[in-house]
Amino acid sequence: MLTRCILFVLALSPLSIALLKLAPPSREGYVGSAACERCHPDAYREWSESLHTQMMRPVDDPGVVTADFGLDDPDLRFDPDTAVWAIGGKWEQQFMGHDGETETLLPGVWLGALDAWDFKGWDGWEAPVPLRRCHGCHTVGLDPATGLWTERNIGCESCHGAGGWHSATLGIARIHSSLDAAVCGQCHVRGRSPSGEYYFPAGYRPGDVLEDYIVESKASPGQNNSAWWGNGFERSRHQEYSAWAQGGHALSLERLRTDYDDRYGPLTNDCLKCHSGDYVLSTSRKPTLASAQFGITCAVCHRSHGELSELRVQCDDCHVEGAFYHQPEKNAEHVACGASSGTGCVGCHMPIVAKIGGAFQLHSHRPGVVAPIDSERYSMPNSCQNGACHADESLAWALRSFEHHYAAR
Repeated sequence: MLTRCILFVLALSPLSIALLKLAPPSREGYVGSAACERCHPDAYREWSESLHTQMMRPVDDPGVVTADFGLDDPDLRFDPDTAVWAIGGKWEQQFMGHDGETETLLPGVWLGALDAWDFKGWDGWEAPVPLRRCHGCHTVGLDPATGLWTERNIGCESCHGAGGWHSATLGIARIHSSLDAAVCGQCHVRGRSPSGEYYFPAGYRPGDVLEDYIVESKASPGQNNSAWWGNGFERSRHQEYSAWAQGGHALSLERLRTDYDDRYGPLTNDCLKCHSGDYVLSTSRKPTLASAQFGITCAVCHRSHGELSELRVQCDDCHVEGAFYHQPEKNAEHVACGASSGTGCVGCHMPIVAKIGGAFQLHSHRPGVVAPIDSERYSMPNSCQNGACHADESLAWALRSFEHHYAAR
C-alpha cells in the first residue's frame, strides 16, 4: 500500500516530470526478472512456470537433463562431466561446456521424439560457438563484444527491454510493452546479423526495427532448402516469425485499410474486432481505424507470460462461421471432412510441417492449406495427412480425395 501511495504522489508531482526528463542511466540498464516480481507478481509467476525459464539451465539442477548420458552409449561423443549448461529439454536438448577459455557447444543433440542422439553437424551449424549462436536468445542483456550477459533463459527484459530506469523510477518511466510480432521474432527467426557474424539479431532491443538487425533466411520458390519447403512453408524450427509474416494474420490491418472495397458494408471501427490485435486485446479504451497499430500478431493468440501454447483467443472468435466469415453459406462445401470428423481449423490451416526433436511436431505459422500435390512435389507433409489425420492412407488416396472434393468448386 505504501508503494502505491508513493507512486500516486509521484505521478502527480513535479518530481515525476523531473524524473522523466532525465535520460535513462544507460540503454543497457538490465536488472533481471527477479526485480519485476514485486510489482508484477502474477505476470512473474506465470513466466516462472513457462518454458521460457527452461532454455538455459545448469546441468546439476535436479530434473534438468532429459538426455541419456549413459556412459556405455557408444554414440555419445563427449564426456558428460564437461557439460555445464543444458539448452532446452522439452523437444530436444543440447549442452554447453567450457574449454578453459570460452564456452563451447558440445557435439550432440538429444532428440526427444526419437530417444536418440544426433551428431550430424550440430543441426547443420558450421561453427558451434554459443556466443555467436545460442546466447543471443538464451540469455538476457547479452553484450556480444564481451560475451557478458545479465540473466540466463528468456526473461522479462527479453521482451520488455532493459528495465533499470523503469525500476529506478518506481514504474513512472515506461518500459516497452507492445504487440509487435518483432519482439517474438527476435528469437523465432533464422538468419544472420548484417555483418554475418551472429546467427541472431545482435544488438536488437524491443522497439527497434528487427529487419535492421537480421537478414532472414529465405525460401527458394519451387525448391526445398534446409530451412524451407519449396512451397514457402517452414521446414525447420525457429521460423515462426518469418512464416507468420507471409500470411493473412500479419496483413489483416493493412489490407483492411488499403484493399477493402465496401463489399460487405461500410468500413467501421467494428471491423477491428477481427483485424486489429490491439483492438482485440484492449481492455479499456479501444483503438480506432486511425489509431490501431497491429494486425493479428503472436501475442493475440499466445499467452505471452505463461502457458505459451494455450490460446488467448480461438479461431472462431473471428471466423465465427468458419473460414468464410462473410459468406457462411460456402462453409459446407469448403470443409472437406465436416464438423463430425473432429478436425479443427489448425489441423488443416496450420499443418504439422516442421521437425523438432527428430520428428514432425511443429505446426506451420503461415496459415494456409498444404495440398497433397505439394507432398508429391516436395516430399513434405500435407494438411490431409498431418498428425493423426488420414496418416494410414496412401498419398495416392489423398491426391484423389482432395481433387474429388475441390475440383468442382
